[in-house]
Amino acid sequence: MSRILITGTRAPVALDLAQAFRSQGHDVMGCDVFQTALFGKGLTYRSPRFEPDGFAADAERIVEQTNPDLIVPLCEEIYYWAQLRPPALFAPSLETLMRLHSKHEFARFAAGLGLSVPMTERTPDWAPDSVFKPEFSRFGVRLLIRHAQGPGKEDPCNPWIRQAYVDGEDLSFYAIAREGRLRAFSAYRSAWRTKGGASYYFDPLESELSDRLLTIAATLVSALDLTGQIACDLRMDAYGKLWLLECNPRATSGLHLLAHDPAALASAFLADGDRLAADRQPACVGLAMALYGLPDAVRNGRLRGWRQDSRRARDVLAKRELPALADSLSLSLKAAQGGRGLAELLTQDIECNGRLS
Repeated sequence: MSRILITGTRAPVALDLAQAFRSQGHDVMGCDVFQTALFGKGLTYRSPRFEPDGFAADAERIVEQTNPDLIVPLCEEIYYWAQLRPPALFAPSLETLMRLHSKHEFARFAAGLGLSVPMTERTPDWAPDSVFKPEFSRFGVRLLIRHAQGPGKEDPCNPWIRQAYVDGEDLSFYAIAREGRLRAFSAYRSAWRTKGGASYYFDPLESELSDRLLTIAATLVSALDLTGQIACDLRMDAYGKLWLLECNPRATSGLHLLAHDPAALASAFLADGDRLAADRQPACVGLAMALYGLPDAVRNGRLRGWRQDSRRARDVLAKRELPALADSLSLSLKAAQGGRGLAELLTQDIECNGRLS
């Protein structure tokens, strides 16, 4: 039996991962900047972004208290844990993480491997058919797609990235790797997203297309000799060509599609398990399907599709709706009181905006 410390328990994937570990007899503990009703009682640490010294002291205390055999960061706090580098951390070096997190450096790296990447450069200057986004960001925060003008003033530590717009279908993959080899992999699309682009419905890709994304993932993982998690967003154009857009070297919702085989999922993190194929059943955040998906379906005449998709997906919050709703209401109120959006609230304490070194 191993002692597992999961950090970033605000993420719904923490539930599936904790269940997978526990099903194999492992002892699971959780920690985050704040506790959530969804995950239950856990340890807390101060904001790594705003109180780095306090976070370092708290992290040291938590590691000493829990004595974990494995530490699995799920959200942006991974960059700060990598800076501290406790022995049991499941993550690559901070240098590798930042290389992947940077939309500019990742594009250069991927292109150097012969993978297709849209023209990507650091500049706030407007150009037609362009996408602007901060070099370090998530949840589509401050994303400008084919905007009528450039984004204007920028943070010199987190400059604007201009990327050529590629018309087509959005696709994603999530993978777990050890020593440059894939140990688990899922590829999916989503027809249900928030305005910022965050998905709450995860539909596994057909086998042939999934295999094409798997080849891309294997190329990246091998070139990095990666031990850790990696996730990428892609766009498939009208000719079927795949374009890599950006990378998240942490957990994403693709982990939900691996939860059907908890033994294999746990093994991917702990040992040399075989590559794990994604579940063929879609997964969704049921609460988000109700709060965001249903109004969207009514507005855009997609009610029949919403019903069909809701019926065929596994709700990752099944039997956890009340604590999830309590968290949603509590966090939304806190965000509103601070004049922020919910996505900003969820990331502000742990966001890595390029200032780490």
